[in-house]
Amino acid sequence: MIARPMRHAYQVRTRLPEREAQTLAVAPVLARAEAAIGRLESELGVMKAVVRAQRDEIASLRAQRQLLTESSPDDDVRATRERWAALVDSLLIRAR
Repeated sequence: MIARPMRHAYQVRTRLPEREAQTLAVAPVLARAEAAIGRLESELGVMKAVVRAQRDEIASLRAQRQLLTESSPDDDVRATRERWAALVDSLLIRAR
């Protein structure tokens, strides 16, 4: 019983320098990995914000389109739309 704790204490003392050496060798790698993870997390946050903004813009455009297609245009709006359509058609024909 007495020899067992002494042997264990001896093993711990002989192994500590190796673990410290491994820890020192791994520390720069861990620091680079943590920096890369931080950069990736920030890029992910930016991408999520862009996707959220795109979804909001698409929802807004869909709402505007629905409003325009469901409302019955009066004569002035219809005439303006037809003039623009004729202008675009004439420009496209001239371009050919």
